[in-house]
This record gives sequence, structure tokens and C-alpha cells, in this order.
Amino acid sequence: MADAAAQNAAAKARIISHLNKDHQRSLSYYLQHYNSLSSFEARSPVLTDITFDYMTFRTSWGNISSIPLSPPMKAWSEARTRTVEMDRVSRKALGISHISLTEYKLPNSLFQRTIFALCILTVVIFATKQWIVKGTFVYDRILPYWPGGPEWFLWISNVIALPTLILHLGEAFLLDRTRLRKYGVERGSSLWFKWVISCFIEGFGCFVRIDETVKRKELEAEKQKH
Repeated sequence: MADAAAQNAAAKARIISHLNKDHQRSLSYYLQHYNSLSSFEARSPVLTDITFDYMTFRTSWGNISSIPLSPPMKAWSEARTRTVEMDRVSRKALGISHISLTEYKLPNSLFQRTIFALCILTVVIFATKQWIVKGTFVYDRILPYWPGGPEWFLWISNVIALPTLILHLGEAFLLDRTRLRKYGVERGSSLWFKWVISCFIEGFGCFVRIDETVKRKELEAEKQKH
């Protein structure tokens, strides 16, 4: 009897340790799907207990949530199959791919680097154009070479500033909704900020690099199956 209790306790401890160490992202998806928590509320959860009937979690905010296991498990050997299925169901319901984006990629082609540099220059111009006045080096020495001269340059800057801001904010919003969320990038994480800020600056190049990364990972996953 004592040996059986010790074995059960050891099996339970291994399951809890494994899920917390290697599958915390899945635990968050469980809470988002089964308990309708937001991704913010379900961020970085810890599995504190598991029985044949339910799983208990503590969120990063200190809240306690439980998910019933229906039907209840009959043995600890069912835990892997059950949690894998919960992950599959949760990802499908949340629209999250089995491919995870885990790193930020800098612009990786001459075209993307050129666009990135031009966008950075544009941001600098928008941020400093109030100081581009007669008597400054930029106004007197550089802008006379602009078609139409300094006045035309400043007029164009004023006209396109707001539309450009709206366009780039929209691209960053779409990146979050259609790529980062889908590939498991936690909103508010350092990786999320890298991609969103980069997209706000350069736009479309971020979509291209994420799609390239996902395609590469899908091919690697296919090779591992054979």
C-alpha cells in the first residue's frame, strides 16, 4: 500500500514538473480555451496540482483556476495522451498553429535592408522636422537639392505624416493578429515588442520573414517524420 502511494506521488510529481518545465505555453492555452481567460490573464501559469479529475493552476497574477478532466482519468499513464489532446483542442479553438515563432529576424535581403533604412530616415525626419528651418545645415545645404526645394520637402512631410503613421500602426496591428498570435508569441513579451516595433518601422518585410521562418520550420518538421 505504501509503495503504491509512493509510486502515485512520484508519477504525479513528474507530470507536474514536466508540464511546468516544457509545456508552460500549452498550460496558458488550456486556461484561455477551457476557462475563457484572456492571454494576458493566462500568462505564465504554473500547474500546482493534478488529479484524475482536475488540473489546478496559479496564474502569474496569483489567481487560482481549475480545469475539470472529463471524463476523469483512470491512471497516470493517461496523462500524456490527455494533455496532448487538450493542447490540440485548445490551439484549434484559439487559432494557434503547432509551429512556434521563437526568435526575431533582422531584415535579411538588400531590398528589406534598404526599406528599413529609408523608413528609419523617414521616422527621424518626422521627429525632427520642426527644427528644419532656415539657417540650419539641413535646410540651407541639403534640402535645396530636393525637387522643389526645402518648402516642397516640408510640405510633403506634413501631408504624408498622418497617413504614414496610420498605415504603419495598421501593419503592426495586423502582424500581431495574423502572425504573432497565431505562432505563439506572447503579447507584451520582449519578442513581441521586437517584431511589433520592427513592423511599425518597416512594415511588410516582417510578414515576409515570419512566413519564411514558418515555412522552414514546417519543412524541418516534415523531415523529422521520415
